[in-house]
Amino acid sequence: MSQRHAAATLLLLTACTVRPNVGTTGTNSQSTPSRFLYVWAGDKDEKESDFLAVVDVRRDSPTDGQVLNTVPVGMSGTLPHHLEYALPPNGQTLYANGHHHEQIFRFDVSDAEHPKLVGFAEAATPFRYPHDFARLPDNSLLVGYLRSDGKSPAPGDTLVPGNHGGVVHMSADGRILRKTSAADPALTEPFRAYAFAMLPTIDRFVLTSAPMMEDHSADAVQIWRLSDLTRLQTLMVPPARLPGGRRLAMGHTLPFEPRVMPDSSVLLSTYGCGFYRITNIASTAEIHNVYTIDIPTDRVPADRRAACGVPVVYGHYWVMSVGRLNMLVTLDISDLEHPREVSRLLADSTFRPHWMAKDPGSDRIVVGAENGGESRMLMARLDGRTGRLSWDETFRSSDGALGVSFVRQHWPHGDSGEAFGHAALFRP
Repeated sequence: MSQRHAAATLLLLTACTVRPNVGTTGTNSQSTPSRFLYVWAGDKDEKESDFLAVVDVRRDSPTDGQVLNTVPVGMSGTLPHHLEYALPPNGQTLYANGHHHEQIFRFDVSDAEHPKLVGFAEAATPFRYPHDFARLPDNSLLVGYLRSDGKSPAPGDTLVPGNHGGVVHMSADGRILRKTSAADPALTEPFRAYAFAMLPTIDRFVLTSAPMMEDHSADAVQIWRLSDLTRLQTLMVPPARLPGGRRLAMGHTLPFEPRVMPDSSVLLSTYGCGFYRITNIASTAEIHNVYTIDIPTDRVPADRRAACGVPVVYGHYWVMSVGRLNMLVTLDISDLEHPREVSRLLADSTFRPHWMAKDPGSDRIVVGAENGGESRMLMARLDGRTGRLSWDETFRSSDGALGVSFVRQHWPHGDSGEAFGHAALFRP
């Protein structure tokens, strides 16, 4: 497809409805609990293949909590990272990234219990390290890339490749249709194209900047025109303040996950646990701090981030993982200018919550971890009336441990030993 054709296609898409980027159910709405959980997993010692695992989550099943099937990808040490935030429509392939190999994998999930690896996406040089995916109505995708060839624009940074990231428009079968850099000459830190919030009715999307393993990253968000992939604005993230005006030192850093709200504003959380609302996106966008989680310095030093990760938005609740406090927090966001905390749920000290995805057919939320806690995944339950969270005590591994454990020798694809799981999605 030519660039001219690709631009025309994107222009048509602005009149359509994009699948919601809210970390909840996508278009796969259902009235019964999901049967399976897909976990994007890596071989821990990096000697055998990484794989997609199928976990039974049927509460009345004798194999509930057990791994039923695995799909090796034929590569080891890829560092399996993100899946799409919602399952693709029927007949479309599920995208996943392997960070270390800069690879995008495509899985056919039409047979729920027996997915298949069907291919890869094209390399998008000069852009490197794909991270997040945003699916469009024609099932093409926007993909955010964290870096590009060349040195970082940050003085003294020797990271190569380390230049600004970019946005790539990719076909449903992984072909490059169009690509453009996220570089802004006004930035002295590289913009890492991390995650999207899609607003097609006003021909816009919001893009955040956060690193994976890079030392330098701009604490900024960008407003783009969807139809022709043009960057319109770069907004620096202002300080994150607590009641009384006290500033949380790292609260504004690493703008992480944006979600579109019912009024077409965008709410986003940072890895430092500040919360921001972006308004006037169709004209001259503005960003301001609407909430900040108070991070105790005896738990997280002032020069560290509390690790607010991937949220789930369900109704008027925003469920937030806070890795370094080993907990989940529910915020009531019915008043977007004044979110308020309504629930906390603690995990044990070995589990740092990070990834979450909600079951579209029940009150369950799968919770993955990061930074060494990825040897298991837990299941939380969300009361849709109160926002109260609880751990699902019935979801246990075959050894009786809470959650599904990846500390095992035997897998359906062979005796490859212990693994780790980062991202997961429910499958009806």
